[in-house]
Amino acid sequence: MTKEETIAAQKEERGILLKSILESKAPRKIIVAGAGTGKTYAFSEVLKLNPDGANIAMTFIRLLRNDMAGSLSEYAEVRTFHEFCKKILHERRGGFILYPELTTVIREDSEILNVVCGNFDDKFQMLDESGNEISFYLNRGDYYNTVSFNDSVYRMWRELQRDPEILSNFDQILIDEFQDFNPLEVAFIDELEKKGNILIVGDDDQAVYNSRFSTPHHLREKYQSGLYVTFELPFCSRCTEVIVNATNELLKAAQANGNLKGRVPKRYECFIELKDAENQKYPHITTAQITNVRTVIKFIRKKIIEISATEIAESWTAGKEYPTILIVGSRQYLNPIFKNLKEDFQNITFKQAEKNEIKICDGYGFLAEDLYSNLGWRILIDFLIKDDEIKSIIEKTVDDIPIIDLLPKEFIEKQTKVISMIAKLNNEDEDNNLLLAELEKLVDICLLAEIKARFLPPEEPEIIQDKTQPSILLTSYQGCKGMSAGFVFIIGANNGIMPRDTSNISDVEICQFIVALTRTRKKCYILSEDWMYGPKDDRGKWIPKHTRSVFIDMIPREYLENLGHLKSEDIV
Repeated sequence: MTKEETIAAQKEERGILLKSILESKAPRKIIVAGAGTGKTYAFSEVLKLNPDGANIAMTFIRLLRNDMAGSLSEYAEVRTFHEFCKKILHERRGGFILYPELTTVIREDSEILNVVCGNFDDKFQMLDESGNEISFYLNRGDYYNTVSFNDSVYRMWRELQRDPEILSNFDQILIDEFQDFNPLEVAFIDELEKKGNILIVGDDDQAVYNSRFSTPHHLREKYQSGLYVTFELPFCSRCTEVIVNATNELLKAAQANGNLKGRVPKRYECFIELKDAENQKYPHITTAQITNVRTVIKFIRKKIIEISATEIAESWTAGKEYPTILIVGSRQYLNPIFKNLKEDFQNITFKQAEKNEIKICDGYGFLAEDLYSNLGWRILIDFLIKDDEIKSIIEKTVDDIPIIDLLPKEFIEKQTKVISMIAKLNNEDEDNNLLLAELEKLVDICLLAEIKARFLPPEEPEIIQDKTQPSILLTSYQGCKGMSAGFVFIIGANNGIMPRDTSNISDVEICQFIVALTRTRKKCYILSEDWMYGPKDDRGKWIPKHTRSVFIDMIPREYLENLGHLKSEDIV
């Protein structure tokens, strides 16, 4: 078949496959398809069939929600699970706060009250109702009138079981990234699917999470259950042909190695019409073994400079922006690369997992909204009262006595003054400088600095991006999920790192590597280190500390441009 015939055949089949999804009257549909195959586009086309209907689209993390919202918010309410659950709980019970650190507060309460509890999040995520963890958590959450992530979904699941009518019916329910769901989220979806037509999408080859009890088993089970009508989207319009072919070969090799048992078989083909020019320009994945991180940086710099102005401009296209460059790897590599590149490239971001912790200003914020907030006072006493006094107070809260009623009068008076002044900050009728001067009399210098940073953050200078320069994003294997970029650098592709143990390669590692690879729109570089200062063998010769990742060896040689071993002087 000629290229022209292939393009014509692909276009025709893609249209037929999408039409079959749109014309199906099945109330339960499921699509299992690879990266870049148009799952979000299929969502939008389904919603356009009834754009003014009661439609909802959901996923489980904020980044993916934001990505969907850009395409779907015109036609549907777009939420994460916990946002949706908190909203409904708030409507039914009134005033529920969503506070991610609630679990830490309740853990401390259990220790103070000598209540032996296991891991709360594990219990919720696994729907393990044995023991007292869930009941204790819910009781304390009620006392604080607050929910966190897992318990909000659990509460909603239980509410739906007791009274399905708490939710009106939906015209269309869309669920994304189902391969990364845990038992709690699956149980919630099982209840939600009773409320309207549902379309679930996912890809068990992109199951990148090895925490929170996520497993692609749930996606495979629904796909094979016979309860859902199944559809396919085999054509990738994001990646070049070499990336698609390499992905297919990686999956084949992984299955031959005994991994990915129960995987849903699926076609994955490059959509030639949209990728023809890039297929010709970038026919290979480039690999290299490089002596050290400093030389890796030199190599990346050289390749960034080689990117054409046209390719940079493409990545900035309004409404279709994507990072020009995506650098994926573990923190040990990303930290020095970021520090070096940011000296010369202004459009650079290092996307790292947020470090959540309880801060005293969280308490002040809650109390500025509601002076009788048990959670607000609970946070304050954690910072401002001695441990033995905290214990005495928390012991009395099991009788539902408000914390404010258990505090010394002088403590309440002083903190009420602080809270009052904080509540007035940024009010156009108030003078912030006078308020801060009064606060300085009540709190120490460190706390005043925290208050100013939280409630009077400095105005961020307007950043005017130079769109003639490339945008660069650094992130982890998990962090790159839901992204795409023109040029992708996978860093630290070494045995012992990715994967950690070649004798026991996990499915998650395979999926993470595939996800990183399939972020590529144009060109991918897979870089290994070649440090020669490991231990010596019996003959006194150095053993390489790192060897090239077995994942690279799973890709046929014809798809690779292997630059071999590179030293600094080799990169000019």
